[in-house]
Amino acid sequence: MFIAGASATLRRLLEDQLVASGGLDGYTVSLFSTRDFTPNLNSQVALFLYRVEVDEARRTVDLPRLAPNAPRRQALGLELHYLLTVWGLRDAEGEQVMLARCMDILDRHAVITGPLLDPRYQWEPEDGLRVSMNHLSTEDMLRLWDSLEPPYQLSVPYVVRTARLAARERADPAIADSRTLVFTPQVP
Repeated sequence: MFIAGASATLRRLLEDQLVASGGLDGYTVSLFSTRDFTPNLNSQVALFLYRVEVDEARRTVDLPRLAPNAPRRQALGLELHYLLTVWGLRDAEGEQVMLARCMDILDRHAVITGPLLDPRYQWEPEDGLRVSMNHLSTEDMLRLWDSLEPPYQLSVPYVVRTARLAARERADPAIADSRTLVFTPQVP
């Protein structure tokens, strides 16, 4: 599971569920980077990945071997921090309604597995994403928005665990062969 795969999964989940539950109402669901924030945003549901950290609870994710005699595999576990932000065209009420719909979707799909994972990425059978609201202090939220082009916009922080980097082979430790050497001096 890659960082981009987790982001694409969230975008696709929001878009598919919004369409299934009454439509997009003219909104576009997009992944944002810092260069996508412009002063005149309208009709956007934005997922902005603003921080990536090591998942302290699952720093190393052990993965099953590809074959019985294949090397062991592991990956670095990550926490992905997103801001969910909605820019409406009409009014604040419309933005709030769309934000609530998106929050409801992420709450109902707090664990994303199997066919809900974006099929363009190569997932392990046991892969899954846990999505939950995250705490971001008012000061941290305002500092984050101060670094972006448009003024502050109502947004909700989320954290996705445990995303991981691509698997890498982990060498099995060498088999230790211990011997004890005993020195006995000879008496002439």
